[in-house]
Amino acid sequence: GLSGMGSSSLSITVGATDDKNTIDREDDTVAGYSSRGPRRDNGDGNPLNELKPEVTAPGTNIVQAEGCVTSAGCHNDLPGQDAADNGYTNRGSGTSYATPSVSGIIALMLEANPDLSPSEVKEILKFTAERRGEASAPDVDPYWNRDFGWGMVDARAAVEAAMHLANQGTTGLVDVTAQAHLLNVTAEAGTVLIQGEAWAQGAPIIAVEYRVDGGAWRGATYEAVPGELASLERFSWTVALNPAAFGEGVHEVEVRAVTEDGLSLSSFTTFAGSSDAAGEDDISRLAVLILLLAMLITGFAAFRSSTER
Repeated sequence: GLSGMGSSSLSITVGATDDKNTIDREDDTVAGYSSRGPRRDNGDGNPLNELKPEVTAPGTNIVQAEGCVTSAGCHNDLPGQDAADNGYTNRGSGTSYATPSVSGIIALMLEANPDLSPSEVKEILKFTAERRGEASAPDVDPYWNRDFGWGMVDARAAVEAAMHLANQGTTGLVDVTAQAHLLNVTAEAGTVLIQGEAWAQGAPIIAVEYRVDGGAWRGATYEAVPGELASLERFSWTVALNPAAFGEGVHEVEVRAVTEDGLSLSSFTTFAGSSDAAGEDDISRLAVLILLLAMLITGFAAFRSSTER
């Protein structure tokens, strides 16, 4: 179980993983010594803040620097002395090794976007983590697992999300209780279907919006009226796009939920545009051919009329 500061609702609680001494992330697993959640219910009526840990990070067999506290061979006992030859010593394991790597990621996030609030930092880490394990509390959150939390922390995705908020000017507007997640993207019969689910714990979701290539925001379609749903009640949303309307190439779709208290973090996906037989270019070519044919017919009729006279 969890105890101490790791149980605080305000903490970012970090579990440890074991990478099996390989680069391949697929064989990574939660470390045997890492505490599992959830924490004990604090009676505040909020089932979400019992879901601990938030994320996991590598914490097994981590190379550690020489402390130079008692060793007589250390060269940095006094200011200005060279510590270059101290080297490294041994390896260590523990959640206390996993937590500093997450602290480093947070430092990078704050360097990219200094205006992030503590709650936005936590939400970005959770939202961008690499999902692992089956849902342990699916009625509360479909992505949290008692071993991995919301997943293995993803440094690049977290920093990119922090930069995105800064670039679009929505830092400080994030409603961390609102969620909009992608589930499936399919392309059939000239239509791209993007499907997902959304929910909120606090203020109800008013709408799910999407935009293509940073253009104007438009509303998705829903199976239920979002504003009428209870707290944590999930609903499905769908975006249908005609790839021929966007031209050839790869196009980016951004999706977010909107509440009275702000915006959810955005989910992103891409689709391939096309220029099919019904595309605008082909319609234009057909119009030109019809015009030329009409001119030929008119000219032929005029020539025939003049010769008959």
